[in-house]
Amino acid sequence: MGKKQLLDLRNVKIEDSFWNKYTKLVTKQIIPYQWEALNDRIKGAEPGYSIENFKVAAGLKEGTFHGFVCQDTDLAKWLEAVAYSLSYEENEQLEKEADEAIELIAKAQQEDGYLNTYFTILAPEHRFKNLREGHELYTAGHMMEAAVAYYKVTGKKRFVQIMERFADYICEVFQQEEYKNAVPGHQEIEIGLIKLSEVTGKRSYMDMAKSFLDRRGTEPNYLVEEHLREGWIDIFHDRNTFPTRILSVS
Repeated sequence: MGKKQLLDLRNVKIEDSFWNKYTKLVTKQIIPYQWEALNDRIKGAEPGYSIENFKVAAGLKEGTFHGFVCQDTDLAKWLEAVAYSLSYEENEQLEKEADEAIELIAKAQQEDGYLNTYFTILAPEHRFKNLREGHELYTAGHMMEAAVAYYKVTGKKRFVQIMERFADYICEVFQQEEYKNAVPGHQEIEIGLIKLSEVTGKRSYMDMAKSFLDRRGTEPNYLVEEHLREGWIDIFHDRNTFPTRILSVS
């Protein structure tokens, strides 16, 4: 048998009385509601600050970071959902909002390609200094997946180009001696890099994903000893730290 090919999402149409009511619910109600939530416009709901954080990181308004350390992923997953929604139903307003969100992400991106509102706003000198808790690579992976999905459905390369810059920076940093054994505290970047490699043709992304996988489980354990490194930043203030040794079970 030859190599299997995935069908283009735009060429897949589902006409079913059961499933279609849910796809329409997502497009007509859930995704628009989530957009209002990302912009903190839900009356009576606690703000999430997702869009707000990007505006602050982009220098478009004064303020500080609010929310969880991986708050950026809320916007990433919304954009990915929009992409899949557009694959089966065109929606000019939704696509316009997504394009505007992508431009906001571009404005928040740093000159060297780095992209993360938590560290850009609160701790720019502590980039990649706490991989166990910082979720920078996890967040980057979700952004990459969203960018690839949006490109595959709309044909627009802007988001992919943004994430290429960040991926290039990640590949540069994590091939340095300081990070030769480093692994993400939360896996996700690997699949993001693989998907980005597939649409850009850049082998370096695939190689970086493989390197992250190959490093995991090796000694010395980077995540166990990470807090001893210069510049480490305590994010969760977790009293239940990693064990200093791995116990074997017979």
